[in-house]
Amino acid sequence: MWRSLRHFALLGAALFAADRFWWRADPPAVVIPAARVAVLRDDLTRALGRPPAPEELERAIAPELDDELLYRAALARGYERDDPVVFRRLVQNLRFAGASEQRDDASLFDEALALRMHESDVVVRRRLVQRMRLDLEALAPTADPDETALREHYERNALRYQSPERVRLAQLYFRGEREAEARRVLAQLRAGGARPGSARAQGDPFLHPAEQPPQTRDELADRFGAAFADGVAAALPGDWSGPIPSAYGVHLVWVHERFAARALALDEVRDSVRYAVIAERRQRALEHGLSALRDGASVVVEEPDSPTR
Repeated sequence: MWRSLRHFALLGAALFAADRFWWRADPPAVVIPAARVAVLRDDLTRALGRPPAPEELERAIAPELDDELLYRAALARGYERDDPVVFRRLVQNLRFAGASEQRDDASLFDEALALRMHESDVVVRRRLVQRMRLDLEALAPTADPDETALREHYERNALRYQSPERVRLAQLYFRGEREAEARRVLAQLRAGGARPGSARAQGDPFLHPAEQPPQTRDELADRFGAAFADGVAAALPGDWSGPIPSAYGVHLVWVHERFAARALALDEVRDSVRYAVIAERRQRALEHGLSALRDGASVVVEEPDSPTR
């Protein structure tokens, strides 16, 4: 335990010291170029169907700012000089550019850094941002969540820990051009009171079995398509329904039973809750670190031209 606390304290002190050193150097302002702002604005306009409000555009710009701050922090720590991914990428770039095969990797890497190639390579930038994020997340408490923390998270996120409604069904498949035949078979099955076991020979060959295990609406939609899931949702148990369209054709469906949604007990989801608490801790540590990086940062968001029509 004491070793973990000491490790945490040393990491925190190192991050604090590095940040203070960085800001004393009075770094240049973080500039979000007008061209990038225009792209974000246009993307939002397409997604929303209208021009974004100022606060919506601001939220879209925020990740750009955070990535730049993380990237600068990684450079301040010299991560571009000791990262194996960055090393391989920069050496590879110079090899592709025609560097002599006689040159060793170390000299090529030094040359790439001297040419500041790491500052213009997207892969290198993403790697350094990722590494800095992981560093900040690693400042989260490392002790295993206790029962109180698990219970508090479980109760706060009760809706997340529910077993959704499921349905168990049987289906008979017909190719799309045989919908009329499906209707004829449906009438025949209903008139004869046939149950699924005796009706399997009526449909066409299909990749999924006639008897389906209990599934949620989303699982049915993933397997058969949204229209099929909607049709099953409207079907009455204990009778044939259809023809119900799917991504493959049409189906006659017999709903055996429906299982109502229910809350899952903590013991049923204990591992999931534990991982969620750990993830929340790491996210809070990341947000705390980002907040420290944002404090005192000078930011310039260039104004783009008027939106294009």
